[in-house]
Formats: sequence, C-alpha cells, structure tokens
Amino acid sequence: MMSIQNKHIASRIPFILSFLFTKGIVFFTPLLLADLLDQEVFGKLEYALAGLGFVLNAFINLGVPGGYPYFLLREKGVEVRKGFALHLVWLASLFFCNQLAFFVFGLQAEWYMSFNVAFIIANQVFYSTRLKSHERSTMAIYFDSGIYLLLLVLFLLFYFQLLPVSLETINYVLLGYASVYMVAGLRSFIYTNKQAIFSQYRRILKYSLNVMLGTFLIFLLTASGRILVEYFFSYEEVGVYAYYFRISAVSVMVYQMVAILYFRKLYTFPPKLLDRYYSWFFIMMGVLSLSVFYIAPYILNEFSVFFSNTYQDYKDVYFLLCFQMVMWIATALNSSIIDRENLAKKNNLWFLLLIIAGLIVLFFLKGSLTTFLLVFVHMSVIFLAALIQYRTLKTKGILFKKSILALTTLYAIAAIWFFSVL
Repeated sequence: MMSIQNKHIASRIPFILSFLFTKGIVFFTPLLLADLLDQEVFGKLEYALAGLGFVLNAFINLGVPGGYPYFLLREKGVEVRKGFALHLVWLASLFFCNQLAFFVFGLQAEWYMSFNVAFIIANQVFYSTRLKSHERSTMAIYFDSGIYLLLLVLFLLFYFQLLPVSLETINYVLLGYASVYMVAGLRSFIYTNKQAIFSQYRRILKYSLNVMLGTFLIFLLTASGRILVEYFFSYEEVGVYAYYFRISAVSVMVYQMVAILYFRKLYTFPPKLLDRYYSWFFIMMGVLSLSVFYIAPYILNEFSVFFSNTYQDYKDVYFLLCFQMVMWIATALNSSIIDRENLAKKNNLWFLLLIIAGLIVLFFLKGSLTTFLLVFVHMSVIFLAALIQYRTLKTKGILFKKSILALTTLYAIAAIWFFSVL
C-alpha cells in the first residue's frame, strides 16, 4: 500500500514543481512590473490583463471550453471533438477584426490591448481545458500561465534596457504572441477532417451558449473590479487596486493547483462529498489569506517600493480583497458543478439582476465612494452570486449546507472588519 501511495505522490511531483514555477511567475511578474512601469501604464496593463480582457474572454469564447469536458467526460461524445477546431477559426477572425480596428480605424491603444489579451486568454483557456480533460495537467498549467511567462521576458527586456518601456512596446509584444495562437488555430483547422464539422460545432454551441452567458456574467461579477475602479476613479487607482488584488490572490493560486489536479474528479465526485471538501477548503483558504495579510508587510516592505508607498493607505482594501478571493473561489468551484449538471441557464437571470443591483448601489454611493467601499460592495455581490449558485443547485436536490455555513462565516468576519474601520 505504501509503495502505491509513494508512486502516486512521485507521479505528481512534475506537476507540483511546474505549478510552483508558473504560478510563482504569475504572482511576482505583475509586482515587478508595478515597480518598473509608470503607474498609469501599469493600470492600463492590468485593466487589459485581468479586467476588460479577462471578462471579454468569457464572451468571445462562447462557453466552448466548458463544453469540452462536458461532451468528453459527461456525455462521452468523442465524435463531436473535431467540431472544436472550428472554434479556433472563430477566435482568429475576431483577432483579425481587432487588427483592422486598430491599424485602419484608430482604436484606442488600451482597448486594442484588451481585445488582444482577451484573444490570448480565450486560446489559453481552450487549450488548457482540453489538456486537463485528458489529465495532462502539467502541460495545462503552462498554457494557463503563458501570457505571464511572456510578461516576465518583457520585464527582463525592460529592466536591462533592451526595449523601450512603453505601452506601445507592450502592445507589439502581445500582438506577436497572439499571432502565434492565430497561426496554430488555423493550422489545426486545416488538418482537421471537416466532414459534418459545422453540425458538430452547432451541437457544441447549443450546449455552450448558456455556459457562455453564465461564465460571462460570473466573470463580470467577480473580475470587474479593475473596470469599476477605472470608471469611478482612474487608471492610476487601477494600478494600486490591481497590486493588492495580486498579492491577496495567494489562496486563488492554491485553488488553481487543486482544481487542475482534480479537474476530472469535479465532474465525477458526488455532491455530498464535494460539500464536505469545499467547506474545509474555504476555511483553509480564509486562514491562509489572513496569515499572508499579516506576514506580507514584513516581507514586501523590504523589496517593493510600491508596497511601502501605498500600504498604509490601502491595508484595509487589502484585507477585504483577501476575503473576496475566497468568495471568488466559491463561485468558481460552484460553476463546475453548475456546468456538469447543465444548470447554467437557471443562474443567468439572477446574475443579471445582481449585476444591475450592484451597479445601482455603486451609483447611489458615487458621491462618497472610496476604493475601500467599492471593494466591500463588490465582495458582497460575489458572495451573493455564490448563494444564487447554491440556490440553483438546490432546485435539483443538490445541497451544500456546510459550504454555505463556512462561506457565510468568512463573509461575516470581513463585514465586521469593514464596519469597524468605516
């Protein structure tokens, strides 16, 4: 028995090492760029990278990546697999239109960058999901982190003054990387057997469009912080917000490792078992977030000028973001169950109403709005989104009582902090 367990652990070592390497790059690269770039340029990069670009990816991807594990693992529909090649042509056509909009019609540079980033992330998500569905987890995390590996190279080129530090340089480097995906997608389509490929793609879209709308809305709920901060404040404020968002995301990195490692099991484990696992996971991530929050000043004050210059003014924002990450993890884990049970359609109207309600609250508070207040409202909206997902699962007799209790407890801790320092 011990020999089998040892072999199992040994088989995971390449994945764990690769994960630590790539996610370390994901974590540290934006922090390095924050100290190197002008604050407005950094804000625009973050706006594209994890704001508008991240949200748009969910829209242009049409929910198709979510269809891959559904058809392969749930429906055993191996014959529809070649229909996914047509999706890469769809993405390539959008990428081409973005080039026309920028080089011919003068689209603003930050919007152009956001659309290119959306195209890159859409491809990364597609290839990564396909690899995870075939239990090729190690390769999947390199696709997940591809754009950050590129940004690390770009940082080094900036640091050693081999390229001029500017938004224009970033745009052209991202354009080159995106072009690789375009060529790869068209090549995949050319070498795919095209018999009945359109009917297969329609079958995929029939399932995935509901997933797309649900994914788009949940991304809009969870990843719109940078968009909201830019709208109500400025790109400079986006840069500061994004910095603390990044350093509060340690728990998200742990979630991503677990989600990749056990991707197939999320589609096969019974809900009662998942409820127990999820509830403990939420508590563990809450404890981890708090621990990092209290340790971070002792480390980052020594290494980051950006942190030392902004920490006192933004430590309360940082605290709330630590808990917001756990709420985000909950919605992401719930989405996997929602998709496997084909319940995405039932969520969408409630998500739309929640987005409208959240925006009404923010506009009502506009005269006295601060980043701290905005983050609390945003965190509350994400928490409510998770409760909506639990309600939807309940309609099918799937109960997550322990998870709801754990998540509500963490939200209550964050709310008490908010009102104590307001």
